[in-house]
Amino acid sequence: MKYILSATIICLALTMGCKKKSDDNNTNNTTTPTDPLITYKNSAHHIFIGYLVGDGNDPVQSFNPANAPDSVDYLEFFAGNDTVQADWRVAQNKGTKIVTCHFVKDAYFDGSAKDPATKVAGYVNPPGFDQNNPTVTSTYYHWAKDMYNKDIVTNKLDGIDLDIESGTFGGDVKSGANGDSLVVAIARYYGPNCTECTVMNSAGKKPVFFYDTDGTCGYDNIMFGQHKGNYDYVLFQSYTTGSHAWTGTDTNSFAPLVTMYGLDKLIFLVNGDSFKYPNGSQDVPGGDSIATASLYNYATYVKNRNGAGVGVYRMSRDYNHKPPFAVSNHAIQIMNPAK
Repeated sequence: MKYILSATIICLALTMGCKKKSDDNNTNNTTTPTDPLITYKNSAHHIFIGYLVGDGNDPVQSFNPANAPDSVDYLEFFAGNDTVQADWRVAQNKGTKIVTCHFVKDAYFDGSAKDPATKVAGYVNPPGFDQNNPTVTSTYYHWAKDMYNKDIVTNKLDGIDLDIESGTFGGDVKSGANGDSLVVAIARYYGPNCTECTVMNSAGKKPVFFYDTDGTCGYDNIMFGQHKGNYDYVLFQSYTTGSHAWTGTDTNSFAPLVTMYGLDKLIFLVNGDSFKYPNGSQDVPGGDSIATASLYNYATYVKNRNGAGVGVYRMSRDYNHKPPFAVSNHAIQIMNPAK
């Protein structure tokens, strides 16, 4: 692996290093390419993804992107977010990418009653078209383009996360067949094969496309298997704690996931809901320790097998540890030890 001196210096400064793995997509970085932190972010290393949840259950400082660890690669806005865009730019100027999570049922099909295009004067659907009921032939290009224009063009974010699990289907996306059409539409604007996306920096990176799942939707073969090349990463909810706990048991259950999704794309997530609150209380006694141990085990697994990376749903609650984000920082250090 080739590294220049400045990358090594920044890795030591962050008490972490640069190892394997990532060809990350960054559409809005404005920091000079010679910045050593940017050099690290653009190098091959194991990546880390953290969800910022702004639902009022944690300090406002915890989901401010400007406060996130410098060495986090991706931040996700989920269930509310910091609204000060200057805070977003602070994170992005460190080479951190910010994506927005959408449930599958957030989408509307072309010509739906929810589709803004149907409200434009002169817009006409085909005879017999039902604006309230999608069919297996329904397309979703209007939604994908609208999300791209809002999140990427207007808000200058860096990608999309499609949450694909049981309970996220409904509305205008009722089945795997609809989901397949949705993926095709999104891949036109996001991901490594996008054709309607605009590259917005000199590095030539495209807006990322994440497949976010717990494996329960039943449509993996339709929505992932035949579209694998359209996704940058698979975020698998391998939670060992919480009410939404995964059916597997830590790294011993990873083999089927690797077979299904590929180690080069898998990001193993733990459930930060289980981290402690500012007053030290926990949703379930002992959950903090279990989630922390799982994250460290996952990071070790990824490092030893040259996998893609790890992440934390509600990383924002890690802010309550001392020092803030101690668990996330240590997981990053495990994967990318200082040279």
